[in-house]
Amino acid sequence: MRALLLAAFACLSGPVSAETLGWGRIFSNDYIGDGHDRWRSGSFALSRVSGPGWDGAPPDMPGGLVELRLRTEIMAPARTRAGRDDRPYAGVLAFGAVLHQSLGPLETATGGEILAIGPSTGLSDFQERAHEILGFDPPRGTDRQLQDALHLQARSEAAWPVRPAARLTLRPFVVAEAGAEEMLRAGIDAIWGGIGHHDLWLRDPVTGQPYRGIEGEATGLALVAGADAARVGDSVFLPGRETRDRHRARIGLHWQPGRQVKLFYGLSWLSEEFEGQHEAQLLGSLKLEFGY
Repeated sequence: MRALLLAAFACLSGPVSAETLGWGRIFSNDYIGDGHDRWRSGSFALSRVSGPGWDGAPPDMPGGLVELRLRTEIMAPARTRAGRDDRPYAGVLAFGAVLHQSLGPLETATGGEILAIGPSTGLSDFQERAHEILGFDPPRGTDRQLQDALHLQARSEAAWPVRPAARLTLRPFVVAEAGAEEMLRAGIDAIWGGIGHHDLWLRDPVTGQPYRGIEGEATGLALVAGADAARVGDSVFLPGRETRDRHRARIGLHWQPGRQVKLFYGLSWLSEEFEGQHEAQLLGSLKLEFGY
């Protein structure tokens, strides 16, 4: 699995024939949300977008833009009233590729990931060390986590951007996923403000927060808000537990005061994901970029 990480970095940093058009990144954690350390505890995604060029929308089929994405996630249990863990701990390291294309008025994103889970990802060791340095309680469940395994995850999204006003873009969307988790999701995002209307929007798989993979040079603010609902089937992360249909709601503020400075903070509400999860949770998301 360490080799998978090295290969992912090589793909992200190595030369490609197409032009690198942008980078997207987002960090999420419940410590900067509801202040707890449980369930969808923390995640980070880094995306590199390349292609022949950008004119405000992905190229028409059969062309497209290629997004290479490296991400990590930690799922942690909470304690039940009986003193047991309510879900297994899982450290996830994923590398994938997504093809962004236009089909008439629709913007599509189709691709897949290889997911490595288990102690060999090093994420449980990293979290234990980070908690020790910061003086937090040790994370729960690391000694009983899901064992090493590789899984595939396929994902296809279609969004229909509509701009009813100069400062407002609406993006209703549908998503289908199969593999490690199976679900069908539908929702909508709204972008209001002076930036973001001609950018390439990517989606964080954990929170659903839209983040920009290709960013324009305009400065200003953009408020994003959205919600979605998913019908969920099987999940390798919840063995022996009955899954629940999932709902998410989110809001965030993008601020670009200069060409090289791009900041974002958002909050995402995630509903219960399985029988026995006693409440929803709130995650905070950050992006801090200072170029030179």
